[in-house]
Amino acid sequence: MTVNRSFKEIFESQGRDSEKCEDRPIVCVQGLGFVGSAMAVATSISKTGASKLNFNVIGIDLDTELGNERIDAINQGIFPFNTNDALLKKSIGNAYEQQNLIATSDESAFSLADIIIIDIHLDINFFDDEPILDFSTLEIALGSIATHLKKGTLIIVETTVPPGTCEKVIIPKLKEILSERNLSLDDIFLAHSYERVMPGDDYLDSIINFWRVFSGMNNDSADLCEQFLSKIINIDQFPLTRLSSMTASETAKVLENTYRAVNIALIDEWTKYAELVGIDIYEVIDSIRKRPVSYTHLTLPTNREV
Repeated sequence: MTVNRSFKEIFESQGRDSEKCEDRPIVCVQGLGFVGSAMAVATSISKTGASKLNFNVIGIDLDTELGNERIDAINQGIFPFNTNDALLKKSIGNAYEQQNLIATSDESAFSLADIIIIDIHLDINFFDDEPILDFSTLEIALGSIATHLKKGTLIIVETTVPPGTCEKVIIPKLKEILSERNLSLDDIFLAHSYERVMPGDDYLDSIINFWRVFSGMNNDSADLCEQFLSKIINIDQFPLTRLSSMTASETAKVLENTYRAVNIALIDEWTKYAELVGIDIYEVIDSIRKRPVSYTHLTLPTNREV
């Protein structure tokens, strides 16, 4: 098994000067899609009260054309996706200058991590109108992590997954691979804390200044996850919510998504009705909002189009 010796070595392997690199706890973010890339940036700008950087961050993606495009962009201080978020673009530039964020396709970088955040995309495909759960991508990703991680590493699952995935898919897969290395589940820590953001111009700000839900496979895992999130998130104004199980945390994410989907679908139907009978749905919604009940949370397309 290949083991990288230091964060500086990863840095230099990407052709970067490592003069400003310092020793800090290392966070690896697996999956550099929009969510993973933004989380890597948010982690890289985390600072102590004395304004010292908390972490070195390694973003890890697949050795594919798309994965390498994302890696190359991050290593040039450029966010790898189109975004109107000025803070996000500025912050990745700052991370480039302060030399505490690097990206690579080298999976052996997991061996350096104190914390690993899983941010891979998990699709549920449909066959003949029936949902098909395919965990192969997730299992491959877990295999990459478990093959290289060191004892004492905390794994945080941010990916939106069906309730029960951590207990019934992730834990068995980790056990299987760790046993091949004469390690056990007791040698690592595992938690679930789903990304909870407001898409748009303030995406990065909503990672840092937004409420978070989390849980761990045991109390020690939950404690470590809480310690990490407390360094990333403004918990003074946005306290963390700790749930009793990872399945509860997974369910919270799916329920939030369900509520939002139902809300959007409901307003879409009423908008079609309003167009049919010739009334202004915005006028109607604005009148309802004057009553301080749950109607105040009804959402409409910001561009006033369905």
